[in-house]
Amino acid sequence: MKIFVMSMDTQIGEKRRKRLNYDHEIMWGIYKLEDVPEWMTSKILIRYNVKDKETLLRKKASHLYTYYTILEKIVNEKLNNVVICEDDAIMTDKKYLETIMLDYSGLDAVLLNGKLHHPITYRKDKSFDRDDIHFQNGINKIDYERYRWSCCACIYYPTWESAQKLMSCIIKSKSLTYLDLFLSKNKIIKKLYYPSPFVIDDEGVSQMTGSKGYIKNYKIIS
Repeated sequence: MKIFVMSMDTQIGEKRRKRLNYDHEIMWGIYKLEDVPEWMTSKILIRYNVKDKETLLRKKASHLYTYYTILEKIVNEKLNNVVICEDDAIMTDKKYLETIMLDYSGLDAVLLNGKLHHPITYRKDKSFDRDDIHFQNGINKIDYERYRWSCCACIYYPTWESAQKLMSCIIKSKSLTYLDLFLSKNKIIKKLYYPSPFVIDDEGVSQMTGSKGYIKNYKIIS
């Protein structure tokens, strides 16, 4: 199994990389807006009332295009059994990844951890009880009628075709936003694995959006 880790060449990125407890290959994050192709930036939605449109566009576009280039690498090199992580994903137990690789016969990408949200609107997140959501050990079908998810810090691609499918969705879409919200809103990721092979811990600091906290098995611990 190959693990690619997205990371920024910053002090925060360096600190996070020192915590990584698994073999991986670093894929450096794209930061400059001019490094993102126009076909992608032209699709990214920015609300009319946003004050600093360029900064928000850069945040959305740079992360999305960095991820896209990793998918492109997977497809071009026809790599199977690949995990794409962000640098705040810390492994909990390697055997879970090994189990997925041995037992999962599906063709679609699998979410390995994330933050659960109200299925309709984020405004109701405070009243959304994540403790009501229960998973079976192993592969679970994501029930978009009951919840949505955010944070694409760890996703498994069983085949290069599964990465190609995501690439195709990005290319064909008429509008784009943050990658995790795009994937969740369009129900592109249909499976998740439980218990999660990774915890997500940004230590209260995000280089793109607000901190999501410490996430373990799809629940915010702190």
